Amino acid sequence: MTVTLRDAQREATRHRILDAATDLLIADGYSSLTTQSVQTAAGVSRGALLHHFPNMQELTAALVSNIVVRNEAAVRSAMSRQDPSVDTIENSISALYSALTQPPFQAELELWSAARTDPVLAEVLRESERVAGRDLQRVVHDAFGPEIVASENYSKIADLTVLMLRGLALSRAVHKSDASARRSISQWAGVVRLLLTQN
Repeated sequence: MTVTLRDAQREATRHRILDAATDLLIADGYSSLTTQSVQTAAGVSRGALLHHFPNMQELTAALVSNIVVRNEAAVRSAMSRQDPSVDTIENSISALYSALTQPPFQAELELWSAARTDPVLAEVLRESERVAGRDLQRVVHDAFGPEIVASENYSKIADLTVLMLRGLALSRAVHKSDASARRSISQWAGVVRLLLTQN
């Protein structure tokens, strides 16, 4: 299918809206996210905004996907800066943790928190996060690499790693440094090595 200039412009406008909404969420929280604030931040007309996202539910669902893309980019960036002298497993877990300390994941946490008292948002997030979960699995697979993914215990390793790292990311708000998180990552890497030796 041929992509026309009009198609490219339409897609660029959609991305501009999503990036503006993501930046607003990161900077000012969910309460700042309105169609008017997004329209202003993106520099688009009301009609352009409503053409792409007729309501906040559709915008929020797309926002989750945009955050996932940013989180994935953060993981890949962290993986590219790995220290070759550090254990591969620890490097992989550290790269995943690094992504969870970046603004896009903090924005995702903001959505989860707001959903506690907003049933409409909670329903949007349930579906969006289900879809995003597949992308998260792929990112975790890529971080650990094919040898670990092939292990019989890999599904346990992946699930528990994500849960642990999310907990560490949440606790950052009350810690002055990442020293405790680094210790936990090192300890978890040791547990992963043990799991890899079990059948």
